[in-house]
This record gives sequence, structure tokens and C-alpha cells, in this order.
Amino acid sequence: MPRPREFDLPTAVDRGTHLLWSKGYEATSLDHLLLAMGIGKSSFYAAFRSKRDFLFKALDHYSDKVVDALFSDATEGSACAAIARTFESVIDRAGMEGCFLQNCAIELAHRDPETRVAVRRGLRRLEKAYYKAVVRGQETGEIRKSADALILSRYLTASLNGLQTLARVERDRNALRQVAQT
Repeated sequence: MPRPREFDLPTAVDRGTHLLWSKGYEATSLDHLLLAMGIGKSSFYAAFRSKRDFLFKALDHYSDKVVDALFSDATEGSACAAIARTFESVIDRAGMEGCFLQNCAIELAHRDPETRVAVRRGLRRLEKAYYKAVVRGQETGEIRKSADALILSRYLTASLNGLQTLARVERDRNALRQVAQT
């Protein structure tokens, strides 16, 4: 009979995700990860098998949290206002560590097909949330029906990622808001 877990899995995943997000995958040692997560090596391997497998868990965890946070109120009120709030949230975090998906895409995805798939999965989740908002906007007349909802959702996903990159170096929030308004 397996031993029961002696740690809170969601808390450990959250802490480990934040460490990988802030330091990067390659700059994070397993010892640093274990310390941040508050678990021992055997517990880590029993739960995640490897640092690499934990990375994929962390990417899914991050994309779930981010999409849920960005679109928590997307079904209420104006669809365009809900979309605008996603861009405003990036501006509110300007100068911070950026997007974990984006960071992993830059650090690893160009040479690691599995990471590329995991990052793409997270971006597709964001795209799907934008798609739902766009379709709702089309149904309410806020967004013209002739616009291709899928293409528009991909554009919004790419634009949000571009704004996140700009927000890491641009401290002028008015300049960032001008980009978001466009």
C-alpha cells in the first residue's frame, strides 16, 4: 500500500511553478525546486517522476490559473470589455517576470519538441477563451459577425503575448495602454 502524501500537492505545484517561472527551467536546480516546494526528493519523484515531467505539470497548472484569472468574468457584461481586461491585467503587471508560457517558449521550445507542445497547449487554451469571448461579442453585436472568430482569437493571443514582452521593458503605462487600445 503506498504511503499517503505528506504535503499539499496544489501548494507544492504552485510554489514550484512560480520558481520555474521566475528563474527559468535551466537555472533552477532540483534542490532549489524541492526547497521551494517544501518536499523531499522521494516525494517529488513519487509525485512527478522528474524535473522535466514537473515542468509539463507546471505549464498546465500555470495556463489553467492564468486563463481562469483572465476570463473569470468574461461571460458577464460586455465581451469587448472582458477582452480589454485581459490586456489591462498585463499592463498592471508591467515589469514583472512576464508569462511563464512565453518564457518557456523562448528558453526551451525552439530545441525541445515536448516543451513546444506543452507551451502550444497553454496558448491554445488562451486562444479558446478569446474565441468564446469573440463569439459572444458577435452574438451581442459588439463584434462584427463577418470577422473570423478563430483568426481574431489567434490575433488577440499573439497581441497579448507581444504586449507582455513590451511590458517587461516599457514602464510607461500610457504607452502600453495605447497599444492595448489599438
